[in-house]
Amino acid sequence: MGPRVEKKKPIKKAMPTDISVCSEEDGQWENGCWYPSEVFVVKAHDIMIDRIGGYSGFEVGLSPLRHLLKRIKQIEGIYAKAAVLLKEIATSRIFQDGHHQTAYEVTKTFLEMNHVEMKEKDDLKIIKFIKDIRKYNINEVESWLKNGTP
Repeated sequence: MGPRVEKKKPIKKAMPTDISVCSEEDGQWENGCWYPSEVFVVKAHDIMIDRIGGYSGFEVGLSPLRHLLKRIKQIEGIYAKAAVLLKEIATSRIFQDGHHQTAYEVTKTFLEMNHVEMKEKDDLKIIKFIKDIRKYNINEVESWLKNGTP
């Protein structure tokens, strides 16, 4: 585990509702599909920490993230790729804090960049599902993204 850094407090002023500070160039197009880059995920995490507060920095480092970003390119289907992205970022302890929110924002952006969207729109249901994501296998996460039910 990396050393703890000073815990950030949330910024009091209104924050943007998405991670639009990150740009398309923070990802890459490959075979007609947009993938987030390592830089994109780290920027998204930093924005989430600024927005909601918490510890910035890494717990296990970037190696699991690099492996994940390579792995999703080998998976068939946008929702299947998104399911692995969501579950792995939320559960892999790459960062010291903000895993669930970062996983959600990165996955949502991945889907939007690839011209599809999550079925579920209710924020409270989304939060509950992602907080409980360890209960679900990848097929159930994929179904939830696509249909709104695991």
